[in-house]
Formats: sequence, structure tokens, C-alpha cells
Amino acid sequence: MEIDKLHYAILNQLQSNARLGNAEIGRRIGLTAPAVAERIRRMQDAGIIKGFSADLDFDRLGFGQKVWVAVKLSQVYNNAFLKEARATEGVMDIIHTTGEYCFFVAIIVSSPKKLGEILASFGQFGETTTFSVLDVPLFHKPIQLNFKH
Repeated sequence: MEIDKLHYAILNQLQSNARLGNAEIGRRIGLTAPAVAERIRRMQDAGIIKGFSADLDFDRLGFGQKVWVAVKLSQVYNNAFLKEARATEGVMDIIHTTGEYCFFVAIIVSSPKKLGEILASFGQFGETTTFSVLDVPLFHKPIQLNFKH
């Protein structure tokens, strides 16, 4: 799929507010609502737009325990660990990295007891180090996309 400056403009608008309607996006960038809708559909079909989501306040929902777990394990356990982590309730993100740790796993749970259960489960695959999240001073900052062709 060929991406032009209007595609980038749509993506920039969606990053700032994914709830904007096609008509509003079109008004801001100079396209009709149907043209915006068609471009969004094509970018979804091409896998450029992977989805739309809602950012929730998990503290208000009773899920106040937020951590990142660094996981160090032998490569032979990667697939088994990933299968377990993907199936674990509370796991939000899994990042595969270089360096001392193989994975960083973002977890949000309702209690220290639940976190302990998850850590015990992960511990069967290798070593874990847990980092408590104190604050998130920057969350999903939009990246301004500029057309360079």
C-alpha cells in the first residue's frame, strides 16, 4: 500500500484522539468523511492500523498493583513462557529484548496475592525481577508522522 501525506494526517489525528469521527478528521485535513473512512479501512487491511482501544483508569477499577517484571530465562523456555504469559490474566504487554533480560512483562492486578501467584508461575521458567510502578508521567505520547517522499 502506498502511503501519502493524507494517510499520515489521518494517522496523526487518530493518535491524538481515536474517537474522532471521519467527518471531523476530514474537516481537519481537507477530505470528505467517506474518503477518510476508505483510507482508514485500507490502512486497517494493510495492518498499519492494528486497532483502536480505550485507556482505562485501572486504579479506579480496583486494579492498583502495577508492575513490570523482567524475566531472564534460557532460550529453550521462550515459547513455553510466552504461552503461559499470554494466557495469564493481568498481563498487558510483553516486550522481547536484548541484554540481561529476555522479556519485560507489564502486569496490572488487584492485589499483592494475585501478583505473587503470577510471579510463582513465571518462576518455573527462569528468574524474575519485579519493578513496582510508582507513576506513569508519560503514556502513549503520539509520534508526529511526517510525509518524506
